[in-house]
Formats: sequence, structure tokens, C-alpha cells
Amino acid sequence: MNHELDTKQIRQHLNRSAAQLDQPTVEKLREARMQALSRHHARSTAPAFAWASALAGSGHTAGSHRSHYHWAAIILFAACLFSGITYWQGTQDNDDSDVDIAILTDEMPIDVYVD
Repeated sequence: MNHELDTKQIRQHLNRSAAQLDQPTVEKLREARMQALSRHHARSTAPAFAWASALAGSGHTAGSHRSHYHWAAIILFAACLFSGITYWQGTQDNDDSDVDIAILTDEMPIDVYVD
């Protein structure tokens, strides 16, 4: 017994069955299909760009919420900027302890003192 899907046979069976339906039922099915497709399309594209529409102000949120999104974005940007600057300053070699030890133990060459 062949259990594989044959799309041509399925299409033929569906077309024969649809031909037996009365016109009001066909119209209701067409409307239901269109509604389902529009909901599916809206649901599949909305989450990916929901944050962008909220920040742009074209979302369906209240006006006071939009300003909260803007402030949240500004605070997030400032936090990232501050942490980046702090990290960059921490990576700089400002360790002068080796020079201080060499001066105190008189192990510095004379060229260091002369211009």
C-alpha cells in the first residue's frame, strides 16, 4: 500500500469535492481562507519588527508608552557607551609600578634621567 502523498491526486480529490459544494458554502470557505491567510501573514511579520514600530511611533501603543521606549533606548545606549569606555580604559597599560620600583632600587639606566 502506497502511503506517500501524491499532490496531483490530492488536488483532483479536492477539486471534485469542492465542485459538489453549493455556492454560499464556497463563499464562506473562501472568506475564512482569506481571513486565515491575513492573520497568518500579520502574525508572521509582526514580531520581527515590533520593536522598530514602537520606537518609530507607529505602533499601537499609547503616546506615554512611546516616550518610555525612547527613554529606555537612550538609557540603554548610555549604559553601553559607559561600559565600553570603562572597558577601554581598563585595557590601557598605565602600570607605572615597574618604573617606580626601578627608581627606588637605583636600577634605572642613566639615559632615563638625561634629556
